[in-house]
Amino acid sequence: MYVSGLVMAALAAPPNVVMILTDDQDTLLGNKATSYTELGSMASQPVLQKLMMEEGVRMSNYFVQTPICCPSRTEFFTGRYFHNIRGEDGVGCMRANTTYVHEAGGIFNLFTSAGYETGVFGKTTNDQQPQLEALAKTKSVTHIDAPLDYNDYNGLTWYRYFSNGTRYVETVNKTDPVFGSIYQTSQIANRTIEWLDSLQKVPKEDRKPFFLYLGPHAPHFPATPAPWYEDLYPDFAAPVTPNYNVSSPDKTRHIRQNPPLTDLVKCWEDQHFRDRWRTLASVDDLLTVLFNKVEDMGEMDNTFFVYTSDHGYKFGQWRVGVSKEHPYETDIRIPLIVRGPGIPKGVVMKDLLGSSDIMPTLLDFAGIPKPEKVDGRSFAGLLFGSSYKPRGKWLIEYEATETIFFDHAPVWSPPNVSVCPGPLPRGPNITEPNCHEVDIVGGGNCYFIDSTASNTWRALRILNTTHNLQYIEYDHTWTWNSTSIEFHELYDLNNDEYQMNNIYNASTSQLKEALHSELVDYYNCVGNNCP
Repeated sequence: MYVSGLVMAALAAPPNVVMILTDDQDTLLGNKATSYTELGSMASQPVLQKLMMEEGVRMSNYFVQTPICCPSRTEFFTGRYFHNIRGEDGVGCMRANTTYVHEAGGIFNLFTSAGYETGVFGKTTNDQQPQLEALAKTKSVTHIDAPLDYNDYNGLTWYRYFSNGTRYVETVNKTDPVFGSIYQTSQIANRTIEWLDSLQKVPKEDRKPFFLYLGPHAPHFPATPAPWYEDLYPDFAAPVTPNYNVSSPDKTRHIRQNPPLTDLVKCWEDQHFRDRWRTLASVDDLLTVLFNKVEDMGEMDNTFFVYTSDHGYKFGQWRVGVSKEHPYETDIRIPLIVRGPGIPKGVVMKDLLGSSDIMPTLLDFAGIPKPEKVDGRSFAGLLFGSSYKPRGKWLIEYEATETIFFDHAPVWSPPNVSVCPGPLPRGPNITEPNCHEVDIVGGGNCYFIDSTASNTWRALRILNTTHNLQYIEYDHTWTWNSTSIEFHELYDLNNDEYQMNNIYNASTSQLKEALHSELVDYYNCVGNNCP
């Protein structure tokens, strides 16, 4: 509580906290780039750069704990690691037990119990409707206005809950929509402002602080842009980095067997890349109205803003098409920008941080005690220049939920326009009906994106003054005993930025044993016992 005590002493009232969580936003992949870039998709967001980066701190070595939506979001909202929120026998929302989100130890309940007005707008977890209903039923929040079908950027149904207990599903009039457009990100923005308007009507001396959660679906599949942004970036294209479409004989089986990507794959990657950046233009619009409103409320100097995403993304690196789910830098590095009272402006910090650290940090901002079961730890001390113990290593975990291929999700394209000379291909044979995962380098008949047979893993990301490593163990049974581990990968990122050279077999037995032991200890941690 030392850090939050400093914060509270410097503020006239308990601070407001705003958390913005995008979906699938990368930090490495720039337009037509031939190498990793400094900002990745954030380069498309001048408003984010102006209002957050120039006015706050950007964390350049910030990693997600699980690179897929539902577990990652559950980890964000609970401050816990995957092995501590995994459903019994792996049953749950993408293997995660999302009930932790609306229980007493979840971020929403903690802020509400501390006397905050707590508003939820946008996507929460992938089991959206049950989660929203549970948040309302448990009174973990004071307000909800969120899309039920978050995958449909033009969806019409919205779940609404009010502090007096009223809740219902609203169907937006498609031809005469409230706020003038059915586009989801715009609806989220306008509904958020409507809520803040209601808070502003309370005399300032009587206002409660607010915790505002914003979950725009951008830039996730199908990445449908707003009608007014459909023509942005007509000449943009996905990057061709050194690891793009490379044969990967020393990676896990479903990757090493992937055949070379064709021009048709690249065409759809380019279309998807443009669409993603187009959807982020609407996120910038959301940021504009949000900051204008907080300024109008007279709350700017008393509000912390955090902008992040649930995981990263890739575009054909290592012959894996558009996806996440893997332990590599493209998938696990995510945005993190923090702005607020007492936080330096225009600063980039390189300290290693992780997604489970977000909740305890936000609690620290508000002076709310951290529950014992929270695995992450606050980095508020780092932001304020007070006491902070550098992390140096980070645990990453993933349990595959299904086997899927390049054509697993739709890509938006203009109606009645053929942007590519064929449909999304499943493999070199575009509509391959029978995909087989084979143990032949480049010899597969389909482009695997994920695999229940060879993409369940746990990893240790080490980044300190002497090492820049990533160590990975694979076990599709999630057993993790001495005989069940099926494959290993080890990368020295100081010498192999693009993770193309697995040095595990060439490493000493002492290094292998030390890495395994360190990973096991981290994997078994709970709460304050976690590093």
